[in-house]
Amino acid sequence: MYAVLHPPNFAAQVVAQQRPELRKRAFALIDGEPPADTVVSANKAARLLGVEIGMTRLQAATIPEVVAVRRVPEDEVSAQSILHTIACMFSPRIEYVEVHPGTYALDIRGMNGLFGDETQLASKLRQRIMTEGFLANVAVAQNFDAALCIALGRIGVSVVPPGDEAIALRNLPLEVLNLTAEQAESFEAWGIRTCGQLAALADTDLISRIGQAGKRLHSLARGAWPHLLFPIEPNFEDSLVERMELDFPVEMLEPLLFLLGRMTETLLERAKEKARALASLRVVLNLDGGKRHERIVRPALPLEDKPTLLKLLQLDLETHPPGAAILSLELHAQSAAPHRAQHGLFLPQAPEPGRLEVLLARLRKLLGEERVGSMELKDDYRPNAFRVVPFAPPPPKKREQPALAVATALRVCRPPQTIGVVFTGSVPAGVFWDGQRYAVREIAGPWRVSGQWWSETNWCREEWDVRLATETAERVCRIAFDPRSRCWYVQGTYD
Repeated sequence: MYAVLHPPNFAAQVVAQQRPELRKRAFALIDGEPPADTVVSANKAARLLGVEIGMTRLQAATIPEVVAVRRVPEDEVSAQSILHTIACMFSPRIEYVEVHPGTYALDIRGMNGLFGDETQLASKLRQRIMTEGFLANVAVAQNFDAALCIALGRIGVSVVPPGDEAIALRNLPLEVLNLTAEQAESFEAWGIRTCGQLAALADTDLISRIGQAGKRLHSLARGAWPHLLFPIEPNFEDSLVERMELDFPVEMLEPLLFLLGRMTETLLERAKEKARALASLRVVLNLDGGKRHERIVRPALPLEDKPTLLKLLQLDLETHPPGAAILSLELHAQSAAPHRAQHGLFLPQAPEPGRLEVLLARLRKLLGEERVGSMELKDDYRPNAFRVVPFAPPPPKKREQPALAVATALRVCRPPQTIGVVFTGSVPAGVFWDGQRYAVREIAGPWRVSGQWWSETNWCREEWDVRLATETAERVCRIAFDPRSRCWYVQGTYD
């Protein structure tokens, strides 16, 4: 069994879906390079006023109360991705009918356990499409082309029992068979206007007059033409794109965030349908003057929370505002498996990752991008050289660290703390630090390091690792001697 969904006048529906204020007005869709641009589609109100496909833009402008709208191919691609996602929800095997934009054929064998019988499935499919702002015809039949022709010729939901395809096609006009101009002219001259009249002819007579194409048209009119389904592999990432053309330039951030909120919610719903979360959001703003402003928000963990994602977008755009008025915007998302964490019953509740992301975004706005993140040691000749990289949590550990293993880290003092040193021979024996005297119990060194001798910022020092102790405390640290300033200082302490 096949179910075919066909949105009639797809291009005009896309315009009405993107611009709701035009739904109650007559409009014509214009495409092409001026002055050769023509009408490629029009809604019902415009056709009643006399607008025809193929009219020039100037001819359509002479008809009063008709609004000329420029065609935006990106909007049609976005709308088609919505229909593609809906089709994938009802069947894993779908085929896109390229001849009719926005039309999909679904193989619904074995779907009764999920959506009910054929009538219930077709009704649910049409209702799901209508919730997205589109009107579609849905036809179910055992023959692929019969279901396609019925969806093209009948309004609403149509279910054809097996074997009744010829009866269901009997009263449909020949236009549903996708005739060529020459074939349509020939049938018009013969007085054949419906599929039933064509099916009543002998196929041998058709073949003798119009060739082998007559056999195919005769089988299509009877609902008996065989078809091999060519299912397409759904690419989920291609559907995570939202585009919007603005009626007038936007300069303030508040109305822009309202639009981004709607687009983010739509992308989140698509991701949740596949049990996915959003790992990144890329905002593309087309500005007045032909420039583009792009920003990427990439949380440390995939998020499923719309307010958090919208707040991250707001803080990023406030930190990096566009330089001109915004004419249109795009929102591209990348999905990932949602983060799952198992919390212990007797452990304190950790803060939500989204709250940490918002805090980091606020700090980046106040301090700058290069001052917020995680420290990363650089592969450099200078000791303790580091850089700041974006914060990212480490991957989960595969196994527990052995209990006997002890991790030691040097906690560097910035700036270094000045100390006094007492020698025994040429080896430090005591240290005066923070007004207290420490005895050196163990010592290792010295290590002599230097660098940048060719410039004014040259440096050199002697480093020692010592274990300091008093009657009540003990500390392990690294001390260093600077020959240039003749000064001793604590470089860091070991944890």
